[in-house]
Amino acid sequence: MNRTIIILNIALGIILSSCKENNPLVGTWKFAADQEIDSLQNVIRQDTNVSGLLIYTPNGKMSAQLLWNERRNSILNDSIMKNDGNSVAVGLGTNSWTSEQNRIFIDTYDSYFGNYTIDWENNIVIHRINGNLRPEKNLTEYKRHFQLNGDTLYLRSSDPKQKWRVVWTKIN
Repeated sequence: MNRTIIILNIALGIILSSCKENNPLVGTWKFAADQEIDSLQNVIRQDTNVSGLLIYTPNGKMSAQLLWNERRNSILNDSIMKNDGNSVAVGLGTNSWTSEQNRIFIDTYDSYFGNYTIDWENNIVIHRINGNLRPEKNLTEYKRHFQLNGDTLYLRSSDPKQKWRVVWTKIN
């Protein structure tokens, strides 16, 4: 009995490790487009003036950084920066940004990291958030339908009411 359990555990370990090695999401992806889509997933409009990286590791860690370049203005006016780009402190501090500067920052940048799992049967990747630019999102899950087309990854919300999709291209 014990020998059977040991053999099954070894077999399961081999299967799981080979799944991770063959995981096409593992790697670094460059943000290519933010798209508005209709119910048939046709692109209504898109913003390609975007930057960002999405990283999936073989051991289930992930990180995403997204920047919409077109609408962002330079913000170097807070208690840590003195408009000269030289840091004068470490930590949170208080900032002197205007409401408009705060809005521009929050509306044009997003980042988070955590763990991920994949539901291969339904083509869903689940991002479990451990840290986020928006602290109220910590410990939540982002469920994303994914579609791979060569070196292009399409992610969209699993919520059918959401009409957006982001496009990533693999860089390694």
